[in-house]
Amino acid sequence: MYKSKQFARKAVAGLGVLACAGLAHAAPEGNLSAAQAMEVVTVRGSDLAALKGQSFSDYSVMVVSGDKLAAIPFQFDDMNERGFPYVPGGKLKIDGTEGKLDDKDELVFMLKDTGPKASPEMLSAAGKVVSELKLSDGGVTGYAYVVEGNAERSDKVYARYDQKTGLVKTENWSLQLDPNKPLSWSDMKVKTFKEDRTILDTMKLRVRAKLGFIRATINNNMVPNKVIAVKNGPVRSIVEADASISILGIQLLSAAADFVASANSFEVPVLATIPSAASALSDLAIEISLDFHELDGAMVRTALTPQPVISGKKAAQPLKASLKDNWLSGSHPDGFDIGAFFSVTPGVKANLDALYKDAGNGDEPDEPERFKGSHPQVGWALTDIPTGVDLDLIVKLYFGDNLWKGNDPTAAMKELSTPVKAQVTAL
Repeated sequence: MYKSKQFARKAVAGLGVLACAGLAHAAPEGNLSAAQAMEVVTVRGSDLAALKGQSFSDYSVMVVSGDKLAAIPFQFDDMNERGFPYVPGGKLKIDGTEGKLDDKDELVFMLKDTGPKASPEMLSAAGKVVSELKLSDGGVTGYAYVVEGNAERSDKVYARYDQKTGLVKTENWSLQLDPNKPLSWSDMKVKTFKEDRTILDTMKLRVRAKLGFIRATINNNMVPNKVIAVKNGPVRSIVEADASISILGIQLLSAAADFVASANSFEVPVLATIPSAASALSDLAIEISLDFHELDGAMVRTALTPQPVISGKKAAQPLKASLKDNWLSGSHPDGFDIGAFFSVTPGVKANLDALYKDAGNGDEPDEPERFKGSHPQVGWALTDIPTGVDLDLIVKLYFGDNLWKGNDPTAAMKELSTPVKAQVTAL
């Protein structure tokens, strides 16, 4: 077992290291909301016609800084066969040519790093500017420029994964993964939180099944899983893990998980194959939840539960969710908000509901956990899962503050679920 206090100290130190680097530049026009400040802009290769088939290394992304263009953190990512960022050396094969722009590849950077529109003089001084990227959303407008043959790069790094220690460090949060079992999470620190301590007990992934009269449950601590490949970029860090789950004698899941960390978000796509043999099971369910530590007083609600539940108190009503209305959000008065989404492969029919446990609600301790009791535990339960399919289970988490306005996160959750799209103009 690794020692959580040791890694907590490393986590705190790491937040400052990542936040200090970089070049100051003008911000986009308008007032960024808290949700917009978290957004990672994604531009598909198919929208960058001028770069198609070209090497990623030949280009820089730049914005207005003073009276000239300056580089911002950016990265190009190849895609894998399942449509997620490709990690060299991983289990999932690349879709296209490595290091050269294909239609499904992605260019990513932060919305908050964009700036005002550049003058013709600024563009000509920067070199061969091939594309203008305009980002416009709710009164906020920012521009970025793709420049060919410009070697300038920002030294700012938003996220980094240390494969030796298992520590995810970003500009605004850190999370300790067990380096030998990355599905086991422990200490989490958030920069905006008033106290210097972990706010997370652990992440819980459970698979429940029934075969005849026999029931079985396994959790993430029982699942063989390991990191097989890592890609650290300036904007996001991608960690590919491999997991295999057997239950009641059936090889249930052969899965890869691509953890994607950025300044304010953490995406966990579990890319699973559920064999036809699993149809012998009369019941199959998957639960994914976060068990928080000492967050009594937090308000929690979902898209289908307008009145928030308050951790530490008896809940007036259960939290509800569905595949269509799949978000949940929490807010603690000490400076921590979370927005979370759960989605599955489009077209796959299953049932989704919210999962909520709280010691103040009379719920019993729920193993596995490091700290006794749920304070609170929040997530989802997926049931009626089909067999003989490739199933992508995607959990996306946003960490920070000020997502709740007037005790209501609806506007922020809408912004996070509909990120701004770039308008690309060839120059």
